[in-house]
Amino acid sequence: MNRRLPRLPARWLPRALAAVVAATALLVGGASAAQAHNILVGTSPKNGSMTGAVPASVTLTFNEPALAVGTILIVTGPAGQVQTGATILVNNTVSQHLRPGSPAGRYTVVWRVTSSDGHPVSGQFVFTAMSASPGQAPAASSAATSSHRGAQTPATTGGQAFTLWWVVALAVVALVLLAALVQTRKPRTTPADERDQG
Repeated sequence: MNRRLPRLPARWLPRALAAVVAATALLVGGASAAQAHNILVGTSPKNGSMTGAVPASVTLTFNEPALAVGTILIVTGPAGQVQTGATILVNNTVSQHLRPGSPAGRYTVVWRVTSSDGHPVSGQFVFTAMSASPGQAPAASSAATSSHRGAQTPATTGGQAFTLWWVVALAVVALVLLAALVQTRKPRTTPADERDQG
């Protein structure tokens, strides 16, 4: 006579799955905490400040270096967008040159920076210039073309990608589910069962 150990109750599988999901969430949460997003430390010009003239460039300083991919600064003043050239990343700073001859007035800097962990952070700040920046302002047709080319916004850059931790977490969940299914369906025998069969 064969003796089989009783199978685990069917309700055991959902409970096991819930435990695995909870453990995975803790694992991923810990990894995310370890890979913190960039934090803005300061700006030049300072937010809400008044400058004698429109500066040659604006600079953001973060607590750690940023990634160039997806990083963009849009600087808008009384005459429209005035950023020119590529964004410059040096150590913990992100800078953007401004067009010579930009007029006096209030300027808004909208920025988006890709953190070292791949996640974007964004924000904005303002400053007011009392006089135009040195240099010759570009012709109207040239300014319109430049404004059209710079019409993109930080929100148009690529989205986030799955991190390695998500892949590992999903793999762990799949393996545990597979093991649970095999465990609940596979009959178990004892040495006494084998003697009875003999």
